[in-house]
Amino acid sequence: MASSTKGIVRLSSAERTLITIPEEIKEILVGILLGDAHIAKRSLTSNSRLVYAQTAVTHIEYFNYVFSFFKYFCVNGYTPQLRIVRDNRTKKTYSAISFTTMQLPCFNVFKDMFYSLNVKKIPDNIY
Repeated sequence: MASSTKGIVRLSSAERTLITIPEEIKEILVGILLGDAHIAKRSLTSNSRLVYAQTAVTHIEYFNYVFSFFKYFCVNGYTPQLRIVRDNRTKKTYSAISFTTMQLPCFNVFKDMFYSLNVKKIPDNIY
């Protein structure tokens, strides 16, 4: 383990490799990836991370329910991020809450499954 510039203890590459997604969480992950979640990579060689967001006021209970399954994949003591978002299309402002997991190898398979050239797609094996 190493420390980051923000004082967060980072996992080693070997420690990250040991983290796996239980089967029941994989089912939840596929479900939210079909909706509001997305998987991102910071670079071609980095691991993937899950990003999930909801409109805070009206969906906070559901957000907390989803977060309860994925907080294990976030850094210790992680707090979801609350922010104000302006929709440029509608010019409306609203609050949103989101979480982002650590960059982990266990998310790479889902990045490969759901994305082609960084465009989200529905995998062929989902029916």
